Amino acid sequence: MKQDYSSGAYLVIQKGSLLGKRVELWKECTTIGRSRDCDIFLEDIAVHRKQASILLSPGGYVLRDDHGSGDSFVNGRSIKEQLLNNGDQLLFGNTQLIFYASEGTRPFQLPSSRGRELHVGKTPDPHPTMIARLFPLSSRSGLIQGLEVLPEMTIGRSRDCDIFLEDLAVSRLHATIRELPTGDYEIVDNRSATGTFVNGRAVERCQLSNGDQLQIGVNRFVFRLSPS
Repeated sequence: MKQDYSSGAYLVIQKGSLLGKRVELWKECTTIGRSRDCDIFLEDIAVHRKQASILLSPGGYVLRDDHGSGDSFVNGRSIKEQLLNNGDQLLFGNTQLIFYASEGTRPFQLPSSRGRELHVGKTPDPHPTMIARLFPLSSRSGLIQGLEVLPEMTIGRSRDCDIFLEDLAVSRLHATIRELPTGDYEIVDNRSATGTFVNGRAVERCQLSNGDQLQIGVNRFVFRLSPS
């Protein structure tokens, strides 16, 4: 009988054909590759049929390269076997994923991102931490579901961007969404050719509010904040 290890750990695909998809890690050994027999099937010709495995160990989750070609990466470094930490970036072929240690955790942030060090020993803030997400309003974005917004994310037509938009109306480095020290988020237009729009208005820099609609090229998103 197959045992279910419901630890709450999961992966979110950040770059690739399944951008935005969340994958739960619920087994002792989760296989990754281009074979449909793998637990995580990546439809990416640059990925091996049996690329890697994520193993649940007493110390946490371990990524193991199963192909032996040195093309499984953690935070840009080729690995054979690596203990994963919350927020680690994994890369297989052209598919980039982020590992989250458990439900409700956030990726590692700069110390100043929320000023949490200022609150040590003080009464906890009664207001819950808010997580920002982008939800597609048009299929051209390539997003399948809501994508969690990290402390800083680039948007553009370059495949090096965190959110890759295959749209000729989008500049290579079109815009950046970043978290402010207050915990709010803003979007900055990076001198794009066609502009960045918030609620139908062209902006150079704009602080975002829950429910704002963003448009970049023909791609439209709604910005949502929800408790973690």
